[in-house]
Amino acid sequence: MRYIPNLLSLARIILSLFLIFLYPMKLYFLLVYIFCGITDILDGFIARKINATSELGSKLDSFADMIIIFVVLFKFIPIMNLNLFMIVWLICITILKSLCILVVFIRFNQFGMVHTYMNKITGSLIFIYPILNYFTSSKFYIFIIFIFASITAIEEILIDFTMKSLELDKKSYFK
Repeated sequence: MRYIPNLLSLARIILSLFLIFLYPMKLYFLLVYIFCGITDILDGFIARKINATSELGSKLDSFADMIIIFVVLFKFIPIMNLNLFMIVWLICITILKSLCILVVFIRFNQFGMVHTYMNKITGSLIFIYPILNYFTSSKFYIFIIFIFASITAIEEILIDFTMKSLELDKKSYFK
């Protein structure tokens, strides 16, 4: 029973990788993608409910989150028709988020991403994008995601540089 959250994270990793082979504007992609989202919600919920949170589970969840975001970027960037400004902005966000992972690894000799409220909001906005895009394309929504992702990356790098010990569940820089 205690392994269910980790199994859900592993399922999300496998299903996320499976999405690479599906076309993003088709119903099959959307259904697998939504199932990935459900496993993301369930793994944390179940882990907290049955008191099965663990360092491994937190790392698996972070890794699964990272994979699904990379898959979404890989699948949707070619069809998003971003202008040069948006491409540069996305590259900057990606570099900053990668630096966050690198800083944690260098400072604490571990893989990990801090789970802040802003990370959850940004993750939710990113998760909604393919579903929303299935029905309508919206440049404004992409702009909103980029704003939140930028704020999130800045907050995370501040946390990564200032925390005294590795605390992956730090909810905010200000808390």
